[in-house]
Amino acid sequence: MHEITPREREVFDLLEAGVSVKAIAERLALSHKTVHVHRANVLGKLQCESTIELVHFALQHHLINKA
Repeated sequence: MHEITPREREVFDLLEAGVSVKAIAERLALSHKTVHVHRANVLGKLQCESTIELVHFALQHHLINKA
């Protein structure tokens, strides 16, 4: 498994919190396409196939941020 970048971690945290791609793009001042690229990179690096699987991964590895 490859390490994710700080920006990918930001996207990861927002995805697992249930924030939409559009809202992530607005919040981070990125295009929605860039957010999709970061999401795809995170999914690939963590060997997940969907956002739901990503959330399961986060739960299993105690990576959920409790804000």
